[in-house]
Amino acid sequence: MVKKLFVCCLVCAFLAATAAAACSPAAAAVELKVLPGMGGLYKVDQPLELTVAVENPGPALDGVIRVRLDEERQDRPHETIRFLRNVSVPSGSSRLYRLIIPGDLAASMPVVELVSGDTVLAGVRVEGAAVGGGRVILTLSEDIAGSGLQEWLSKNSDTQTSLKYLSPGELPGEALPLSLADVIMIDELNASSLTGEQAGAIKEWLFTGGTLVLFGGAGSGAGGLFSELTPVLATGTTIVEGNLGGLRSGGPLRVASGELVAGRALAMDSGQTVLARRELGRGVVFFCGAAPRDLGGEALGVWSSIFGSPTGYGSGYKQARRGAVDGMLVSASSYITRMAGPNVLVLAGLWLVYLMAVGPLLYLLLRRADRRDLAWALVPAGALTAALGFYFMAPSGRLQDSLSQTLATVEIFTPDLAEIRAGTSIVSSRGGELALRVPNSVYAVPAGGQGGFQNRPAVVCLEDAGSSVTYSGVEYGSLRQAYLYGLHREYGSIEEKLYLEGDLVKGELVNGTGFDLRDCKLLLGGRLISLGNLPAGASARVEEVLEKGRCPAGRERLLMEIGGRNEPGEPFFLERQMLSQSINDNRMENSIQFLGWHDGAPDIFKDTEKGGAREEGGLTMVKQSLSLHLPEGHFLLPAGFLVPASPGDYGVQVYPKYYEKRMAVSGQVELCYDLDKTGIKNSYDVEALYLEPVSYPFTAEIYNRLQYTWESLPGEVRKIAGEELQQYLGRDHKIVIRLMGEGREPYPVWPGLAVEGVAYE
Repeated sequence: MVKKLFVCCLVCAFLAATAAAACSPAAAAVELKVLPGMGGLYKVDQPLELTVAVENPGPALDGVIRVRLDEERQDRPHETIRFLRNVSVPSGSSRLYRLIIPGDLAASMPVVELVSGDTVLAGVRVEGAAVGGGRVILTLSEDIAGSGLQEWLSKNSDTQTSLKYLSPGELPGEALPLSLADVIMIDELNASSLTGEQAGAIKEWLFTGGTLVLFGGAGSGAGGLFSELTPVLATGTTIVEGNLGGLRSGGPLRVASGELVAGRALAMDSGQTVLARRELGRGVVFFCGAAPRDLGGEALGVWSSIFGSPTGYGSGYKQARRGAVDGMLVSASSYITRMAGPNVLVLAGLWLVYLMAVGPLLYLLLRRADRRDLAWALVPAGALTAALGFYFMAPSGRLQDSLSQTLATVEIFTPDLAEIRAGTSIVSSRGGELALRVPNSVYAVPAGGQGGFQNRPAVVCLEDAGSSVTYSGVEYGSLRQAYLYGLHREYGSIEEKLYLEGDLVKGELVNGTGFDLRDCKLLLGGRLISLGNLPAGASARVEEVLEKGRCPAGRERLLMEIGGRNEPGEPFFLERQMLSQSINDNRMENSIQFLGWHDGAPDIFKDTEKGGAREEGGLTMVKQSLSLHLPEGHFLLPAGFLVPASPGDYGVQVYPKYYEKRMAVSGQVELCYDLDKTGIKNSYDVEALYLEPVSYPFTAEIYNRLQYTWESLPGEVRKIAGEELQQYLGRDHKIVIRLMGEGREPYPVWPGLAVEGVAYE
């Protein structure tokens, strides 16, 4: 009996050990940690990087990191999107993995799981600090966070602002995760800790709309990380008086010094440029020679020059919206003209023919042949023939392959950098499984419908070599949609050679993009110049007179040039949809813009369907900001070249019968002339400004930047020169006027502003 009991114990111990081995106790000890965004901060309307740390103390494991919605928190858990990342963690080691997901998905606190086979080894919920709006200032230096910036924000910030410190080692090496930040600040100490990949990511982020501030000449020397971006090429340090051009009160201090190579100087001290500004793409970079430790409460003027003066007219900050889902591109891509059904009148006519054929005509023929007994077979046969005919006339009957349409906007910043936004719709011919494959530089998420990215069940698989969006259980002939955003480095650019000669703009544009472009336009100084078709490698000559008093050539003017109505089925419907969403009016009116159309989609993704080929189509809008070169010496930009902007376009409307934009003023409206929006490439000094009088039933006032008061404008041309320039032309190169009155009719009320100055090569 004892022997049998002993044998049973051995068997039980063996079975227990086997079961424990099968359950992999080491795997149960796997730890999973998730950090969203940068330091836990993220924006709901921006793509979000998740950093996932896997700690594996046991044997090697292969599995999948899965991000999914918490099904217990969802009303329709079966309609979800999942993000996957394959992982392989050696025994006794740890690994870091990154995933890009939509910010609004993170806001729902999804679950991140480590799965091996059918076993969930570990799971954790995504938690962090979500920012719904406002700007995020990211500093890579504790000195910046502890300087006078905090005091300035408490006194002057009129928007929600989040100030976040991040060590250089935590900064990502790609631009997309940086979309969280609106402003990045770096000092000379931390710049040396950045890698080349991190500096490259900052550069790309800057061009897409960021604001970069370099303190103490951070990376601004020859061969430095930011030498190609900085407005001042630092050559060393020097001692200056310390007033920083009136922006600081205090004694002498040491600053980084050098030569102004681009942009514009904002402040001089002891003959040195201590604060300068330069625009690149949609972004702006500031050079500040002083170190942040010297910019305390006595130097609040420096922060005002960077972020905006207390009056609100000196903004150096641009609210960026990089990568947010563009619903207009997605929804418009579903209008596929190649899928149009037959004309309703044709269908009605064919139906009448069918009724006559299987009715009176068939009856007469059978009666004449005395074979009315055949009606039982011929009538169903006729119905079957008609049904097949109608079926093959329908789009679903003609569709043999998967059909896709992509609407994309390509904004070119440099020959080596362009931004792509695209919406794509794919119609499956056979159903089953449908997948989109994109390179690793493209962010892709399912989209479409009222549910947004959650509208369709899909799996997004993220890998270093590229990503894929896979739809399973696709119904026959049904449609799936996705949104894509990315940066491309091989599109080239529109090569420009535009220069001012008297009141003429001359030059040549060369299409170096690789796209065959049609219906090209040039928006220049309030003029809309048609360039016609511009195939790849072709050139176009430009020679236009800068007339004064021209109406602005913004988005509405372009829409009127296209013609037609904004309704499906109308010619240029897709062009109108893309222009309505993708063009910012003020930015177009106050800069030189090139715009062209390419019939086709950029090669940014591949869609595959099991057992079938594919037919691709689409439309691409190519746009690029151009620059104007001023010959060395004296110049005069005529009134009308610079079009003012109205905050929020208040009071600005389009009146088609005038074929121009006009303004109906009720009460008052402020207009801001930004001299930095002229598109002038080389450096210049302003010597005089000439404001034309307002000849309409309104009164006009100009804002005195030094006295913080409004002054009346006379009923004649107002010349502003000499010391007066400092009163009305701020450091930000802006002039603000205010119009007041009641206009019964819309008037082109803005007075022209002529600019006289001296340009340098």
